Amino acid sequence: MRKLAYFSGKSLLHRLYPLTKLVWLILGTILLLVLTNSWIILFLTCTCLIALLRIYPRIWHVRGFRLVNLTGFVLFLLYLLFNKTGDILLNPGLSLMQITSGGLMTGLRFSGRFMTIVFLSYLFILTTEPSDLAYALMKLGLPYRYGFMLVTALRLGPILEDEGQTIYKAQLTRGVRYDQGGPKKVILLTTQFLTPLLISALQRADSLVFSMEGRGFDQYPERTFRSRTKPSQLDLIFNILAAIIASACIIINFGGIS
Repeated sequence: MRKLAYFSGKSLLHRLYPLTKLVWLILGTILLLVLTNSWIILFLTCTCLIALLRIYPRIWHVRGFRLVNLTGFVLFLLYLLFNKTGDILLNPGLSLMQITSGGLMTGLRFSGRFMTIVFLSYLFILTTEPSDLAYALMKLGLPYRYGFMLVTALRLGPILEDEGQTIYKAQLTRGVRYDQGGPKKVILLTTQFLTPLLISALQRADSLVFSMEGRGFDQYPERTFRSRTKPSQLDLIFNILAAIIASACIIINFGGIS
């Protein structure tokens, strides 16, 4: 399984300014929470899924993506089976298997919201370089200490995950059984797993501190960057198109257009 992290590419989203993508990630999330038309939400879900498949065809191999889809499907199925409001669409003879329009629409609405928000987050993470995002935030006035903290957290997360897997496999080879025991043993095993992981994280943080001090971190009011990004005409076009789509969704949803 591939980790959920940035990968280089030349797609439209890769070429957008990081703040453009961040703003539309926030606005898109708000829009999805405001919309109530199930068919519009379903359209946005399919659009985001197609975009993910076009940008990264191996998206099904990214860790957690299958679980997201399974969770969305289970959420839809629960509303479909247990929400009996509205007109009856299918009646196989069992009350539990009875499908109504209210259950169908509610299931599409809530499962679609969940999946689309996650898909938008996937699009943002897969196409946004953490260093470029930090630089864009610093241009807005974010102190570069916090920008460095953001980049460090994003880069060290996968490293600590790999170390956790190494510790887990090493303990298995030494006879540790994670699939046996009661609550007390679960607490003991958790402590035995987290202790070496915490020590490793502290060692990396200690090494990072000495490295930063040796390079004169925080000695100057401004920081230099290896590469700099700035908004382009493509961002303007994207903002206009995204605003038109969002406005159309709101008008159809609240304007009574069926």
